[in-house]
Amino acid sequence: MLPANLAPVTGATFPTDNLADQELAAWLDARLAAGHQVAYIHGGFLCKVMDLNEPGYSLHPADPQGEAKKSLKKLANRNLLQRLELPLQILQDAHIADPTWAYTLLSKAEVDGLIATREGLLGRTSGRGQEINDKTAQKVWADAGGRCMFEGCGEDLTEIPLWTKAARVGYLAHIVASDPEGPRGSQADSHRLSNEPENIMLMCDAHHRLIDSFAPSNYPAEVLYEMRRAHRDMVQNYLDSLAFPRTRAVTLHANLARVPTYFHDSELIEAILATRRAMVPGVIHYVRRKSQRDDRNTPGFWDQYLREHEGDIRQLVTGFNSASGAVTESLAIFPLHHIPTLVLAGRIMGEAQAIQVFQYNKDRRTWAWDSAAVPKSAGTLSVSALPENLASEVLITIELTAAIDEEAMPAELQTEISAGRLPWIRITTPAPRFDCISHPDDLDQFVQVSRRTIDHVQDVMRAHKVHLIAISPASTVFRFGQMLQAGHHPKYVVYDRAGREYPFVPALSITGHAVSAPDSEQDFSISLR
Repeated sequence: MLPANLAPVTGATFPTDNLADQELAAWLDARLAAGHQVAYIHGGFLCKVMDLNEPGYSLHPADPQGEAKKSLKKLANRNLLQRLELPLQILQDAHIADPTWAYTLLSKAEVDGLIATREGLLGRTSGRGQEINDKTAQKVWADAGGRCMFEGCGEDLTEIPLWTKAARVGYLAHIVASDPEGPRGSQADSHRLSNEPENIMLMCDAHHRLIDSFAPSNYPAEVLYEMRRAHRDMVQNYLDSLAFPRTRAVTLHANLARVPTYFHDSELIEAILATRRAMVPGVIHYVRRKSQRDDRNTPGFWDQYLREHEGDIRQLVTGFNSASGAVTESLAIFPLHHIPTLVLAGRIMGEAQAIQVFQYNKDRRTWAWDSAAVPKSAGTLSVSALPENLASEVLITIELTAAIDEEAMPAELQTEISAGRLPWIRITTPAPRFDCISHPDDLDQFVQVSRRTIDHVQDVMRAHKVHLIAISPASTVFRFGQMLQAGHHPKYVVYDRAGREYPFVPALSITGHAVSAPDSEQDFSISLR
C-alpha cells in the first residue's frame, strides 16, 4: 500500500519528462539524499519509477542502465528501494499509481538481475537472435540517409560511428524485437527478422528510447513500418528536405477542480506532428500549478497566487520581453489553466513571434486537431453591437462554452449595467459548447472578432478600464490575452469563478505595465516590462 505523504525533496524539481539513464540516476540520488522510498515498477521490458513519499503518485517512464543501476543499489543498501512487477499492458496504461498496489523490498543483489533481464529483452545483449551484420547496417544507413527515421525528426547522425557492435545496438532499432518478449516481439518473427534491414530503423537516442522504453504501446509495429517506408521514400527524392519545421512545446497547465492535469510528451508530439511540424526535445512548463487543492473561493487567494508564482511570471516576462528577445524559436502552446492565468500568459507572450495554439478535446482525449472537423462558417462567432459612445469602463464577456449566468456576476457590475452606465459587449456563438473550437480556422475566426472588439473599445470608446469575464475554451482565452498590446491597452480586470456555486470575482488586474490582484491590501504587483 502507498504510505502517507511526507515532505517533498527539498530543492528538487518533480520531473514530468522521461528519465533516461543519467537523468534517472540524478533523480534517484536526489531521493536517496532525502531518505525517500522509491518504487521500481516493471513489466517485461517496461520500467517506471515513483517517489513513494511525494504526493500525486506520478509514474515516470525510465530507462535504467549503468549509471542508474549504481544509484538503485545505493537505495537498496539503505532499504529505500521497493519493487513491483505488473503485467505489461497494465503498466503501459498507468500514469498514476494505484493505491492498492503492494510493494516488496528490493535487495542490492536483485538489482543486477532485473537490469540484465531488461537489457536482454530490449536486444542490448548478444544471443537474442542473429546479430546485425555490416551489410545490413549499411543498407539501413542508406535507406535513412544518415538521418533519424522517426517521423518528422530527421536528426543528422552522420557524426555518430555505427560500425561497432555497441553503436549498432544503440542506434539501429528493431521494429519487431530480436527477443520474442521484447517490444513488439513475437515467437514467429523475432529471430527471423533480427538481421533484416526492413525490420531495422536508424534512430537518434531520444526516439530509440521513446519507442522501446518510454511509450512502446504508442508505436506498434505497423506504425513503425509505415514510418520507415515513408522515410525511405522521401530520402530517395529529397534527402535535405527530411526535417519538418522545428517547434518548441510549451505548456500552461494547472490541476483544475481537484483533477490532476498530466500529459505525456508523446501526446504533444502527436499533436505537433499532425500539423507537419517536429517537436524540439524538451518541453517548457510555464506557471505549472500542481496543487491538488482549489482554494480560489478563499479571500486573498489571487494575491497569494501572484506571490507564489512571482518567479514563474518573471521567467515568462524575461523570456518574451521584446527588448531582450530571449525566446526566438517557433512555439506550440498547450493551454489548460485558470482563465486569469491564460489571459496573463497570452498578454506576456504577445504576437511578435510564430505561436501555434492547441485546444484539448476532452471527448477525443487528444491535443491533436481533428482532421475530419469542418471549420465553422463565417459569422458563427460574433460580437454584439459595438457602442459608438465614449465610456470610461466596459464589460466584455466571452460566452462560447456556455451563456453567462448573470446572477453570478458581481452586484456592482449588475447595478451599473442596469443603470445604463456600463456598456456590455458579448462575444458569443449561437450554440455554446465545450467543443466550439474544433478546427484551427475556428480559432482564427475568434481572433478576428476579438481583435475588432479590443480595437473598438480602445480606439473608439476610449475606455480606461475593461472588465473581462470568459466562459470559453482555454485556447481562445490565451489568444485574447495575446491581442492586448503591451504598454498601450486599458486596465483589464479579469474575473474568475471557483465553481458553479460561487460568483465571479475579480482575480487579476492587468495594466499596460504590471499585473496585480485587485483585492490586494498590500498593493503587490509584478512588472510586465
